[in-house]
Amino acid sequence: MELICGIDEAGRGPVIGSMFIAGVVIEEKDSEKFSKIGLKDSKKLSDSKRRELEKELKTVCKNFFVEEITAKKIDELRQIMSLNVIELRGFAKIIEELKPDKAILDLPEPDGERFSKKIKKLLPEEMQSIEIVAEHSADENYPVVSAASILAKNAREDHVEELKQKYGVDIGSGYPHDKPTVNFLKKYFEENRKMPEEARESWSTVKRIKGESSQTSFQDF
Repeated sequence: MELICGIDEAGRGPVIGSMFIAGVVIEEKDSEKFSKIGLKDSKKLSDSKRRELEKELKTVCKNFFVEEITAKKIDELRQIMSLNVIELRGFAKIIEELKPDKAILDLPEPDGERFSKKIKKLLPEEMQSIEIVAEHSADENYPVVSAASILAKNAREDHVEELKQKYGVDIGSGYPHDKPTVNFLKKYFEENRKMPEEARESWSTVKRIKGESSQTSFQDF
């Protein structure tokens, strides 16, 4: 009975909130059944369809796990490593948690073989025999990775909704290109002289807003 795990992330680039890395495990014999669910890359699905598919895939899969990496943790880690390495560590943690025979990952770097070797270095000795496949567009080409993409995206969307409820305003998607997101950060900083705890302080967007606000304050003085 071979266990196959798909892994993907959501929330790598936002300036607000956590990143989520999800893993979904199926038995190889269930691959065809899993394919028939109609899974797709989460970015190509409506919110309601993602929710519907999440319920269905959970009834078919053997196991799943979602890891949250908070904005604070990302900021701490970025002092000593790149975002790629943070993601790499997250992928390794999913593999350790789910213990599959084969892991298929959506590749964030150019070289899949090199990326696979990096992950293996992070795994315990007893897991060195695992087969790792890292490919671009794996979330489109492998249903089990599409499933992981859906779980990660839903977790991220739930997180953003919680932040909207917490602050009582529309914070947008949390991405730096989103005007409501930037406006929220600007207003929050102007009113509190600090960023919300979910803001990624190491992002250039936050540094720019702080710099612009300080410049404006200096000119007013």
